[in-house]
Amino acid sequence: MRLPIALQATAWPMLLASAFCGTALAEASWNSTLNHFTTTDGTTYAYDFTPPSGSNATFLLLHGYPSSHKDWEHQIAALNAAGFGTLAPDMLGFGASDMPTEPHHYRAKRLSDHLAELLDYKSLDTVIGVGHDWGSVILTRLAVYHPDRFEKFVFVNVGYQAPGGFVDIDGLNSMLSAEFGYTPFGYWYFFDRYDAGTVINTHLESFWHLVFPENHTVWVDHLAPISAARSWLQADTKTKDPSFLSDAYKSDWLAWMSRPNATESSLNCYRSQLRGINDADESALETKDWEIHVPVLAIGGSLDPIGRADLMVESTRPWALAGFESKNLDSGHWTAQELPNEVNELLLEFARKEVVH
Repeated sequence: MRLPIALQATAWPMLLASAFCGTALAEASWNSTLNHFTTTDGTTYAYDFTPPSGSNATFLLLHGYPSSHKDWEHQIAALNAAGFGTLAPDMLGFGASDMPTEPHHYRAKRLSDHLAELLDYKSLDTVIGVGHDWGSVILTRLAVYHPDRFEKFVFVNVGYQAPGGFVDIDGLNSMLSAEFGYTPFGYWYFFDRYDAGTVINTHLESFWHLVFPENHTVWVDHLAPISAARSWLQADTKTKDPSFLSDAYKSDWLAWMSRPNATESSLNCYRSQLRGINDADESALETKDWEIHVPVLAIGGSLDPIGRADLMVESTRPWALAGFESKNLDSGHWTAQELPNEVNELLLEFARKEVVH
């Protein structure tokens, strides 16, 4: 029913106010318990922090795409209960942290320097670094640029990413498609397109079902192949919600992904790699700079068709010169959420293991 013009004039501001209040309430539900920190270059990060008990270590937990610190909710609870500290930031472009839209803001050295500043701010000399997906990429750069800040490293689903500032996605897809029988990284081309953020934003719940599938094989047919992700979204495809994520997690995800610039900004973790943003920094590094001289654990998902467990080991083992171990779990890409108890046990066992020098 069309409102009379006289009523439209008064109803429109009321509708705006109602929408704003709804957005504010949604934001309050996922942002109310977070702390905020601003770096020396003026970038603000949101983060969750619990200090350790006694002399226990603190875990720095870095999430992937398209996620937030909430990815580690089960690990935070278990590690804190065991007396370990946790520091889980929303990465730049995600959650309640700043969301610049230009790819150059996502230079890996810049982001690793930001996180080193956060460690200083929390008076944490050393931590155990844990990265998943995009978080593993930044954890790699922390290992290179700030190695003295880490007692151990854990890579989940995606392994150590060394060396080189440019990702040859064409070469990778060509080589791996012959080996796997499908193109594993075809979605990178879509994510780099000028309209990808708008398409995702327009079909946000469909995107939720694509990136958090109930059935892991969805990615083989609808994410990995070139043009498949766009087709899924433009058809506004929806399936069952994944059983391993709660309704509260989904509500939080939809709330922060609905922030202005969220879908556009979050894509820069891909665009920065595809466009060689890191090349100037990394071309100055030598082979020895990429070596890891503390113990490393890789936790893979045997059902993950993109962040494959075999690729994790292959990319990580050669650089782990002070001890390497790998554990594969029967999970897809979201291992920390799919099998939280198993991941928690592995993290606690690894943290308690004595380092032999």
